[in-house]
Amino acid sequence: MKREVWKAVESWRQSRRLFWRCRRRRSCCVAALRWAICLSESGSVRLLILSLAVFVGLGFQRAVNKIALKNPSFEDTPGPSRVPQGWTVLGRGSTPDIMPGAWGVQAPPREGESCLALVTRRDGTVEDIAQLLSTPLQPGVCYAFSIYLAHAPKYVGSDLPVRLRLWSSDGTQKLQLLGSSPLITHSEWRQYDFQFVPKQAVRYFVLEAYYAPGVLRPYAGNLLLDSCSAIERCERA
Repeated sequence: MKREVWKAVESWRQSRRLFWRCRRRRSCCVAALRWAICLSESGSVRLLILSLAVFVGLGFQRAVNKIALKNPSFEDTPGPSRVPQGWTVLGRGSTPDIMPGAWGVQAPPREGESCLALVTRRDGTVEDIAQLLSTPLQPGVCYAFSIYLAHAPKYVGSDLPVRLRLWSSDGTQKLQLLGSSPLITHSEWRQYDFQFVPKQAVRYFVLEAYYAPGVLRPYAGNLLLDSCSAIERCERA
């Protein structure tokens, strides 16, 4: 009896080491299968069931802890008034542009073949872009997100610098302001990091160009966006 127990323990240890090696190589399924075979051969059915439950739990937790955005670098055919694949818009009159080349503006992307441009207008309307998340963000949980931003000095009259605001949404309207960048005045790409805690479940994640803080009169400005990160759980700052 003792020999069988120690055999099961040793099989568990070996397969566990193999699992972590394979996980680093993104071969979790192979590791899980090997672990299950070892445990079944040892006759430890209870340990097999428990181990499979742990695998499922780890996979679910990993998925919830990191939510990848579809088309995070806004890859699509460049042109004016175009929404890149995987994204949608919420705001009235929101017509984002895919760069480079729209309106004759040659704004090179940081990553891939294209990037996105949003503008603000003198009539008080602003442009945004949104995405339905694969898994809703949970209320009371800290999340981290980063994105690269830049400003085009010349943009068919929308030449002034603006900032980025992050919103939660139900798909029809913006609900909670999750974060805001400083005013983006530089033409080179720079990374900006955000942390936020939603007050309610978030189904849609929204990126919005907005005026400088404290400005009372709307103006025409632009913001370039590229290289969104995944949205990940984090420790509260």
